[in-house]
Amino acid sequence: HLTNDHIGRKATNNLCLECRWGGCTVAYAKRDHVTSHLRIHVPLKPHVCPICSRAFKRPQDLKKHDKLH
Repeated sequence: HLTNDHIGRKATNNLCLECRWGGCTVAYAKRDHVTSHLRIHVPLKPHVCPICSRAFKRPQDLKKHDKLH
């Protein structure tokens, strides 16, 4: 797990999940958004473009890049 919180996937009006990475002040209402955000802090880039071999940390970044080809 990237987070230790086991919180539901749906947003609630009063839920505010903060990134616990040192010095980061980002907060989200959905656990999935926090999990996705945490990937920017780790050096892994597992999502690789099959055309140009450029690597990305998040699948949505690869999908956005794919539109350039």
